[in-house]
Parts: sequence; C-alpha cells; structure tokens
Amino acid sequence: MPNTCCVTNCRGNYDAENKVAVFSFPKVEELKLKWIQAIPRRDLVVTKNTKVCEKHFTDDDIERVSTFYKESTGETLIAKLKKPRLKEGATPKIFPHCPSYLSSTKVARDGPEVRKLNLEEQHLHKAIADSLLTKEQYDNKFSFQNFVEMQNCFTINEVPPFWSIIHKDKHIIFLSLVITDCVPCITYAITINDVLQLSISYKGQNLSKHKDTKLPIKVSNFNQVLDILKNYETNVINYDNPLDDNLYFVTSSLKKSMNLVEDKFKFLIEFFIEQLHLLKLNPVRYRYSSNMLIFSSLLFHISPQAYKFMRHSGNLILPDPSTIRKVSSMLRSSPVYEQQDKYFLSYAKQIFSKISDGDHNVFLLLDEIHMKPFMDYKGGNIVGNSYDNANLATSAHVFMLNSISSSFKDVVHIVPVSHIVAEDLFTLLKKIILALEEIGFKVMGIVTDNNSINRKAVSNFNNPPQFQVQYQHPADEKRPLFYLIDSVHLIKCVRNNWINQKNGYFMYYPQFEGEENSVQTASFSVLRKLYDIESSELLKFGIGLTRKALWPTNLERQNVSLALKIFSSNLVKGLLELGEKHSLMHYGDTANFLNIFCTWWDIANVKTVTKGKHKNNPMAEPITDSLNDIKKEFLKKFIAWLDKYEKMDSNNGRFSRETHSALRQTSQAFLSVTE
Repeated sequence: MPNTCCVTNCRGNYDAENKVAVFSFPKVEELKLKWIQAIPRRDLVVTKNTKVCEKHFTDDDIERVSTFYKESTGETLIAKLKKPRLKEGATPKIFPHCPSYLSSTKVARDGPEVRKLNLEEQHLHKAIADSLLTKEQYDNKFSFQNFVEMQNCFTINEVPPFWSIIHKDKHIIFLSLVITDCVPCITYAITINDVLQLSISYKGQNLSKHKDTKLPIKVSNFNQVLDILKNYETNVINYDNPLDDNLYFVTSSLKKSMNLVEDKFKFLIEFFIEQLHLLKLNPVRYRYSSNMLIFSSLLFHISPQAYKFMRHSGNLILPDPSTIRKVSSMLRSSPVYEQQDKYFLSYAKQIFSKISDGDHNVFLLLDEIHMKPFMDYKGGNIVGNSYDNANLATSAHVFMLNSISSSFKDVVHIVPVSHIVAEDLFTLLKKIILALEEIGFKVMGIVTDNNSINRKAVSNFNNPPQFQVQYQHPADEKRPLFYLIDSVHLIKCVRNNWINQKNGYFMYYPQFEGEENSVQTASFSVLRKLYDIESSELLKFGIGLTRKALWPTNLERQNVSLALKIFSSNLVKGLLELGEKHSLMHYGDTANFLNIFCTWWDIANVKTVTKGKHKNNPMAEPITDSLNDIKKEFLKKFIAWLDKYEKMDSNNGRFSRETHSALRQTSQAFLSVTE
C-alpha cells in the first residue's frame, strides 16, 4: 500500500487513526544500506514506493520548521514545513512493538562494503604518512638550503665520473674536459655559487638559457643538478657537428661587440648574426627579421635581376622574391593612398611616438627627384602615374623631416608629379606643415633647392607673394616660418657658376674684410695647374682632387662630393705653399675665395652637435644665440660681402642673380633662426 510504513508491526498510515509522515529511502547507496540494516525485516525489498514513517526516527533527525534571517530588519522568521523532512545522514533507530534488542539508538554495525572502504582509507592514511616520512628522509639526503649543505650533499652523493669537480672561492665548478692531440679543452663548465645560483658556459661563453629556463637558475636539490649534468654530458658525447660549435662562438663574439661600435654599424653586426643563424637552418625553416625584409625589399625593387643574381650566388641568404612580393602586397605603397586623408602622413604619425621630445623641432626639407616615366605593378598596385592626373610621373617631390637638435632625418611623404605649378606646390606644403603640427611636430622652417618654382611656392606664404627670410607660420600666427636654400645645392651652384665663366674661368669678388673696394680674382685654371703640378708627386696638398672634380660632366656637376674637393682647406694650403714657387697667377686671391666658402660650408653643414669637437673646428659647431659667437660674426661679414658683391660694376665673373640671392637668403636665415 503506498505511503504506508514498511517496518514490521508498524501501523503507520494503515488506517485513519495512524496518520504519520513517511520518508522514502535515500538514493545514496551507502546511506540506503544503513537503513536496510537498521530495519528489523528479513524479507525487505526496497522500491520507489517503500517508505519509513516518522515513528522510527528521533526528534533530532526530523526538521519540522524552516528558519529564514531577514537582513533588512534583523529578524529570524520561522515557518512550519508542509511536510517534515529528514536531516542529512539520518537513519531509523526506533522500532516499537519489536524486541528491545531491535530498537536501539546506537548505530548499527557497518556492513562488509563499508568496512572494506574504512580499511582502504586506513591503508591510504598509512601510505601517506610513510610517504611523508620518505620525503623527509629524501630531503635530508638530497636537498640543501645553503652552500655548506650543498657541499655536504655532493660529498655524500655520487657525481658522474665524466665531470671534474673543483671547489674554489665559494664556488663548485663541474668541468667537461675533452682532450684532443694531448691538449685539454673545457667544453662545458657548470658553476654553482655561494647563493646556489647555477650558470652554464660553453667554451668560455655564458649560455643565456638551459632548455627554456633563463640562466642563472636557483638550485636546491642534488637530483636537479644531476639532471643538468647528465643533459650536458649527453651533449658532449653525442656532439658531432663542429659547424654549430664555430657558429655559436662567432655569434657570441659578434653580440659582445655590439656595444663597442657606433650605432650606424650595429645594423651590419645584426645582419651578420642573422646570416649565421640562417646558415644552421633548413631552408624551409628560414624566418627573416623585419630589418632583413626591408633591406631585401629595397634591393629587389631597385633591381630585381641584380637581387636574383646575389641570391643565387650563394654569398648571402636572402628571402625568395615571392616572399618579398607577398610582404609588399600587404603594404599600401601606392601614392594614391598617401593622398587620402585616412593615410596622409601615416608614417609620420608612427615615427612621432618613437623619437625623443628633442627631435620634435624640425625643418621640412623638399627635394625633387627626376625619373624616367614608366608604369609598373608592385605590391598589388599600379604605380607610375602622377598623383593628380593620369599622366606618367616624370619626377617625385620628396618631403623629409630634419631635426634641428640631432641627426634624426626621415622621409615622410612622396608625391609623384608630371608637372606642378607653384600654387599647387604651395598648397601641398601648407597641408603637410599643418598636418605635421597636428601630429605634434614643431615645424621651424622649410628648406628647398634654388629652383624657381620652389622659391615662388614658398613666397606664397606671404600676401602678396614675396621672397623673404621668414613668413607667418600657417599653424600659429605668432610664430615665424623660416625659409632656407639647401646649402648642399648652394655649394654646387658656386662651383658651377665658377666653371661656367667664359672669361677664362675667373671670378671677380670684393675684398672680404676691410673698407677697401678692391676687386680680387679667383681663377679656376690655377686649380687645374696645381693638379698638373702635383699629379706626379707622392705627397700632395690637393688630396682627393681629381679630373672629375676639375673637369666635371653635366651629370657630375650635380655631385656635391666633387664640389667639396674644390672647396677644401688642403687646397687652400697647397695654393699658398706652391703658388709663388710655381708662379701661379692669382693664387692668393683664389686661396682667399676658397677659404671664404670653406668657412661658410663648415657653418652651414653642421649635422650633429659634436661635429666641431670631433674635427677640432669651432666653425663646425652649432650656431648659438650668444652675441659673441664667431660663426654669427662670420655670417654677418659674409652678408656684407655679398652686398658689396652686388654693387660691383663688372658684368662677368660674377655669381648668377639666383645664386647670389640664395646665398644671402640662407645666411640671413641662419642668423634669424638663432635670434
């Protein structure tokens, strides 16, 4: 009958007078087994309808109410349960109408399964205790906490005979000795110092890692050290690749030399280290650094055929052209993208965060590169068109930033053009300056060559357009924007003006210092005669003076290195020493003329703050705001000299109007910037 008590002689729920609460057998097998053992009934078969009434449980086993704590009021609420419930783990203990020995509050004896579980638990606890004791004994034998304990540990325990052990200066050193042709050589040396730090060296070079662990490592157990010893013992015994040995030694030496060379040479060392690393790898596992990919991409795009020749020569390990094309295809290298607002000056934004605050004060340099018109497909883009029309580009305007306080210099924008007018160039210049200022750069001025379009474009910063030293800054009306002509371009112009003279290569110029208006003569022919005189001499004043410098072609006239062979202090000394001896005409005036522009070049071509100190030349140091700065004094004299030059009556043997104007403009700008 459902909901009736299954206990023998119990009438719970059998009639209306014996209404009681009943409980189902627990689902947990262990507790269910305890119930079956407690109930005095041999033929008991438990089903889902088998019940035991509340008469067989103590009051402590039954919950008849439920309590709830109300946090808002601090009250404890008590509610009567609709149906009583048993507490966890409760078992029937009271059996009325049964013999007394069957009704007891004592817990029934555990069954075989329970006793088996209890026995297993006892064995487990004993095993744990024995294990802890064994670990304690192990720690006493193999573990150590300080250097003395470590020494005792290595005395008690045996180290493989492969290793030679040395105790010196609170260090334990394990040496792997290899004897070749009666010459002992230490391959591996494993050292443990007095603070238990273990380091490993290979043929005198410290290793940075052991497997994946950075060295040195802290050790505290003999077996830990023993594993390391066995690992390197195996390395020595199975070692059969002398190439790895030599490459490791060379690479380590190169890494040590990184701090001994100038920054400009560090790329070379990194390049060599990477080449040595690639030499050890299977070609399918080649992985290239970003610098290598950039270097290779430049070579490949300059000349694909030359790149392939270098790669197949076997002298260098370079990426496959397909790898370069794949990398290039991911870059938006087309000038079309650079003109879009989304990508405009994107590279400048990247480098701004990577340079120091002192490099944020910059000059904007503009240069023009002439190129052969052609169309090509590179990096997933068609290149070769002008940025603003469908014509093929014949030149590229390159915009660069140059810091006024360091050697930082970088290209930030390139614009391919077929033809550009001054107004368009002015608009582009203004747009770039405003964008750079928005990024965070402080654009102090503009530097261009002496091209008429450049001068006219910059003059538009004034209204009406006017060629002057400084303009109102487009980003801040209170700041000046200086304009300079590139000194490299100017020194070439001076040399070219000189050799363009049709009067026998004579340049006439006023006296540099003093009030006298005497005209002096600089002869280019005398330089050629000096070259002829010294051509057969072993020791020369005209060091580096060549026929290309003295008789340049139209293309060679654009080479500033050849121009600087003319404006050389050594050549000045040579004229003064040999001029009178060989009766060279106008040698003194020529030497003075060269000396003027040598000094001007020293001042105008300061690229680093330490150049003057390195060359022991005060004129090559940066211009300061000091009133007594000798460089400023020279520039003032140079400007006054140019003014006297302009008043000369001679129609030949003079600078061109553009060169004269640019020299004065730039010299005055140098003074204005420092003020």
